[in-house]
This record gives sequence, structure tokens and C-alpha cells, in this order.
Amino acid sequence: MSIRLVVVSVACVLLGGCIGGTTGNTGSSDALRTYPLSTLDIAEIKANDQTLRVWLMRDDNQRQEGLMWVRDTEISDEQGMLFVFPDERVRGFWMKDTITPLDIAFARFDGEIVMTHQMPPLTLNTFPSVEPAMFALEMKAGAFEKLGIEVGDHLDIPASVLNGVK
Repeated sequence: MSIRLVVVSVACVLLGGCIGGTTGNTGSSDALRTYPLSTLDIAEIKANDQTLRVWLMRDDNQRQEGLMWVRDTEISDEQGMLFVFPDERVRGFWMKDTITPLDIAFARFDGEIVMTHQMPPLTLNTFPSVEPAMFALEMKAGAFEKLGIEVGDHLDIPASVLNGVK
């Protein structure tokens, strides 16, 4: 009888530790990421006269990671991630390991937005630009609606953002 009590007690402690480790965890995603948000370059761009602070993803490895593992509590409505490519072509994004629902806007070299999507978390479906795009802007889902960002609008992207694009 006492061995059973010890086993049940240990199981409860272990289960409690697992539950405690998975709920209420509001810490930074940086520990899970190859490119922690705290190490990324940041730029200010404009959309509809709104200033947005964006993390810059300028090489293939950074672009592949994107906003993987980032929680919605780590992103404000005026914050996002700008994927900068070396050329214009049709692009496609998916949400593998991305736990936060996102809005995405694809834009040409001149900043004109050619396509937007709302992307649910963790889906492997591809969300295409349909037309050639050099930039992709990801923001927390609902941000585009709040800020009035839509197809045909322009992103004002400083030339310095293109520095170091590979």
C-alpha cells in the first residue's frame, strides 16, 4: 500500500511539472529560434501613413525561419517581419511551426501590395503572391484590417533595407 502511494505521488508530481511547463508560459521564443528576435535588424517602414517596426529577414536561412515559434504576445499591432528578397518573382509562404495566426502582404519592388492573405497557424498550405513580389510583410492576424492595409496600397520601404540582401 505505501509503495502504491509513493508511485501515485511521484506520478502526480511529474504530471504537475509537465502541466506547469506547458501552460502559462509567456516567455520569449528566442530560446527556440536559430535567429532570436532580439538579434535581428529592425527597420521602420510605412503603410497608410502608419509607422511599422519590422524585423528584417534578408537571407535564405532567416527567411526560412520567419516567425516560427513566436507568440502573439511578442508582437504588437504595429510590429511585424519584413522578408526582403534579392529579386521579384512569385512567392509562396506556409505556416510550418508558426503558432501565431498571421496576415501576409506581398509587395513589388516599388512597395505596391499585390496580394494579402490571412494565414492560420501550423498549416502546411501554401499562400501564394500570385504576382511577382520582392517583399513579404507578416503581421499578427487582424493587424491589416485595423491599419487599413490592403491590395493596391504601398509600403514605404527605405533603401537601406536592401543592404545585405542575399
